[in-house]
Formats: sequence, structure tokens, C-alpha cells
Amino acid sequence: YLCALFTTMRRSLAFYFCLFALALLSACAHPGVLTGGDKDATPPRLSKERSTANFQTNFKKQPLEFEFDEFILLDKADQQVLISPPLEFRPKISIKDKTVLFKFDDSEVLKENTTYVINFGESVKDYTEGNIVPDFQFVFSTSSILDSLQLSAKVYNADEAKPAEKTVLMLYSDLSDSAVYKSKPDYAARTDKSGDVTLKYVKAGTYQVVALKDENLNYKYDLTNEKAGFVREPITLPYSGEPLAISIFAKEPAVRITSIDSSSNQRIRLIMEPASAGVTVEQMNKNDGTVIEINSKSIDIYYGDTLRKAAFIVARPGFKADTIQHQLSKKIGNRKFRIAEEQPDIKPLPFTPDKDVVIRFNTRVKNLDSDLIQLIKTGSKTPVPFNISADSANARFINVSSKWISDTSYTMIFAPNAILDYVGNTNDSMNVNFKITDPATLGSISLMIDSLDANYDYSIQLAKGNELLQKWIVKGQTTFKTEINGLPADTYQINILEDRNKNGKIDKGSFEKKELPENIYTKKLEQLRQNWSLDVVINMSEFQK
Repeated sequence: YLCALFTTMRRSLAFYFCLFALALLSACAHPGVLTGGDKDATPPRLSKERSTANFQTNFKKQPLEFEFDEFILLDKADQQVLISPPLEFRPKISIKDKTVLFKFDDSEVLKENTTYVINFGESVKDYTEGNIVPDFQFVFSTSSILDSLQLSAKVYNADEAKPAEKTVLMLYSDLSDSAVYKSKPDYAARTDKSGDVTLKYVKAGTYQVVALKDENLNYKYDLTNEKAGFVREPITLPYSGEPLAISIFAKEPAVRITSIDSSSNQRIRLIMEPASAGVTVEQMNKNDGTVIEINSKSIDIYYGDTLRKAAFIVARPGFKADTIQHQLSKKIGNRKFRIAEEQPDIKPLPFTPDKDVVIRFNTRVKNLDSDLIQLIKTGSKTPVPFNISADSANARFINVSSKWISDTSYTMIFAPNAILDYVGNTNDSMNVNFKITDPATLGSISLMIDSLDANYDYSIQLAKGNELLQKWIVKGQTTFKTEINGLPADTYQINILEDRNKNGKIDKGSFEKKELPENIYTKKLEQLRQNWSLDVVINMSEFQK
């Protein structure tokens, strides 16, 4: 009987083994893609029962443990974790399997009667998918109560008028000007991607408010590249007003002359850093017909050539005026005439039939011999009647008028000696090509800006991205109006630069002097179409935050 039973069992096992083998072969014959199921989008959950109790009062320094329901990673804790008030010594933060471990430094002494917040930011994630634990913070008080006041703010970058993320909002009970340089704040919190931030669990009191892009994470304004902003007057909590609006700005570098280019025998170029805005140049010898052009990062001084030396007074914002005396080369070389580069600041608009064509040279024109100048349609030999003259406002420009034909290219031919400059140089044979654009392909903008402050100066700009097309200086007016014609179909913007102290430049602000940055307002316009007029009305009140 036993032998028969063992035989039956062996046969059954052999049968099931064959079935398993057949199934395995079938799977191999029809390969498929293995999937891990739906992606896990759920962040780790904190187990309150297995973690250090939150919102403790009468807290005594102790190690903290926070256990989650799955394995976790710790990512950039030194950058993400923010503790308010800041600790004097760096704590040790680590993980073990599913638990975050936080240990105060042995030398750390917690402040009495103070509520602390340990905000872990985005540092804690799950092991597999990187899902971030949201709003992970631990709150405790060294007194019998938790402080409950709060203060909200929105922080902007002053130079871009965009939200400033990862910027620390700080409160100081020390109201001295030096507190932000030498001390850590009483409270701190970090802005989100929208520049919004709320300081919570704050004690009643009066504080100075500072926003800092803390590059070295030490809660002090101690690096030259750090941006900072402030609220001019201290804030008293409880505070029931609107969220504070704070603009942060970098320390403004001093304007300096980095080099002087006198390679031309009729021009001195002063190279400025970081920009030449607000710089003024006054000529000491005023009898030689000098022309001064101020560009964004350079100042060109075109001088008469009788003295062979140049003397100028250069005034920079915030500095005493400098006297520059420059000995020119005694050799007067023949300076070749050429078409000059466009003005660095402004991109020219297309030439249209209703306007003169303006040609810019690299030297100042004293005389033009029209008998040695010819205008033709490009590719033709038939002369076209024209009138030509030097610009009365700037001798480096000549104006050409004619009965221009739309969508037509022209060539102006200058024979040798057609142009004479102020030091006796003349041109070689030279051709200048340009095109007259069909006005039907262009548009116009009618611009009115209302509610300007008559106590300020303004620089109004028409721009396309980073390209500046037109600019106007407005002084002592509450309204500005202009018509801009001959614009290619495109999308434009209006920049309004507010010069409150009337020094010819837009100041970034001064933390030391408690001077707020001067405002730059930008309005993007709807797209301009061909043969279309766009009416733009801007009221300055729309820029108020």
C-alpha cells in the first residue's frame, strides 16, 4: 500500500511540474513589458505616535525624532532647513531608515520665553519617487505658552520687478542700523516662488524688518553680492495692515572710468563701469566746437583740433568731480571717413518716404560738396534729385531728403573730397546703401502717460525686449504724450524709469542711508499689426502694489 501511495505522489508531482514548465515557456514565447503599477505620488506621512510631540511648551533641549511611514531621503538640509529664531550653533540633522533625527549642538543655549520654529523646507523626501513632505515643521516654546502673532510680506527684486524667491524675511528687536551686519535676527522665514512669506509664532513687540538674499546662509548682510531690502519704519506687532511690500537690491557699485581711448585723432572715448548714467562732462576749453555724446557705457568727446590737448571736468554721482587733462598726439593723421556704428543705446527705426534719411559718420562734418555726391536707385545709373546738409544739432549726422519711393533701395555715392571735416581731412570714394520701407507695412503708437509726479524726473522708453528704440526725458510734468510712427509690426513695451533725486540715473537704493531703490515700471503692449495705430494710455496708479 505504501509503495502504491508513493508512486501516485511521484506521478502527481511530475504532472504539476510539467504544467508549470509549459506555463513558463508560454510566457517566454509572448514577452511583455513589466510595469510597477501606478506612480506613487503620495508624500511620506508623519507618525505622530512614534515622533517627538509637536507644539511643546516648557521645552527642554533634547534630541528630536520624526518617524514616517516609508523610507526617506534628506536633501540639502543645510540649505533648506530654517530655524527661527536662528540657533548659534549648527545642529546635526540626519536620517535613519524612516526617521529624521535632529540633535542640538551641546553648546547651544535656547532663549528663555521664546517660541522656536524648525522649518524643514523641501529637505525630506521619500526614497523611491522623491515626493516632498509638505509643510514639515516643528514648533516648541521654552515658556508656558506658544507665541501666536504673525507678519506677512511679498518680496520683489527691485531691478526686475519680479518676485524674489528664497529670500529671508527677518525681524530685529535691535533697532540700530548695525544690527543686520553684526547680529542674527530674532525671527526669520523664507519666501516661496511667488515671493510670499509669513513669519509665524512671533512675540509682541517692535521690530525693524529686513529682507535678505542670504548667499552664505549666516543671517547677516555681509557679502557685497547680497541683495537686501528694508521697511523704512519699525513695525509693531500685533500688526493689522496689508502684507508688507519689500524690494531687495544689490549694493550699487561706484561709477568709474576704466580706460580712455584716444586712438582717434578727433575723439576721446571714456569707458565707464558699470554704466555712464548720471555722469556729466563739462569742457574746460570751450572754443573748439566740442561735441559730447553720452552712451550707456561710454562717453564720446569729439573735439576741435587746434590745441592738441583736451581738458574736461567729469562728475560722477556720489563723488567729487574729476579733472581730466589729456595730451593728444602731435601728429595729425588722415582720419578715414566711414559710416559710424549705430548709437549703442538706440536701435534706429526704418526709413520712410515722409522723413529725411540720416547718415551717421565717425567724424564731424564741416562742409559738403554736393557736386561730388550722387544719389541713385540701387542698380541704376540714373541720378535722383536730392538735398543734403549737416545736422545743426550734431555735425556727425547728415540729412538727405528726396522724393523717396516706398520699398526701394538707394545708393549714395560720395566721390573723393566730397566731405571735409573740422581738421581738414577729406573722404575717399565711398558708397552708402539704404532702403525706404513701405509705410503700409508699419504701424504707429499713440502714447499718453498720466499721473506722473511733477517733483520727479522720468526717462520714458519704447523698447522691444532688450532693444531700446526711443527714449524721452520728462521733467516737471504730470502728463506725457507722444506719437511714434514707422514701427514694424511687433510686440513692444513701455519702460518708465523714475528718477526721484534728479541725478540723471536710476539708483538701486542704499541700505546704509535707508534710501529705497528708484522705481522702474514696465508695461507690455498688445501686438502692433501692420498699418495699424495702437492707442496706449497708462495711469501711474496701475503700478502701485
